[in-house]
Amino acid sequence: MELFISAKISPKLRGLLLEEPVDYRKELFSVGGNALAEGLKRYIRRQADLRHDTARRLGARPTGLLRKGAARITWMASANDATVNVPIVGISRAFHDLTIRPRNAKALTIPVADAAYGHRVRELQRMGWQVFRPRGRDFLMGRKDGGEAKLLYALRKSVTVRKDRTLLPTDDQVSATITNAMARHHARKVVSAA
Repeated sequence: MELFISAKISPKLRGLLLEEPVDYRKELFSVGGNALAEGLKRYIRRQADLRHDTARRLGARPTGLLRKGAARITWMASANDATVNVPIVGISRAFHDLTIRPRNAKALTIPVADAAYGHRVRELQRMGWQVFRPRGRDFLMGRKDGGEAKLLYALRKSVTVRKDRTLLPTDDQVSATITNAMARHHARKVVSAA
């Protein structure tokens, strides 16, 4: 699921925009969209470095999900607005709790071991793990290279991940980023035209 960010610009800037030709409005919205996209990339990369609690607890390497997602942020603009696309799975929990349910399976697999963290069951199997579910149990175990069986995943019907507004900048920060970039661009344009 992707998240599209929209923000308000100041009424003064909105008024200025209405007086400008269509091409210049698109140019200004492009500047605002680009500034927000770049600002979000920086913000999310900083947040990513702070969010490895589960990986640390399991002794696993972080997946880099937020960093990779930040690199894929895009934007587009028209003469009327700009849209920034944040293609990070679960990023909407910046605004609300997120309940996750299985789509094509009976249960979610929640990693409880370093070997399972960041990997699907099929990936582990391709890596040489024999994964099995003990009869009547709500977990999966695995064995690799004939070694001792190890608890890998807890099985759950659903999981709720709590809202975390710090995943993204505040609404005021978003609006300020856009407005300031557009205002600076407009001021440079006016100065260079004089």
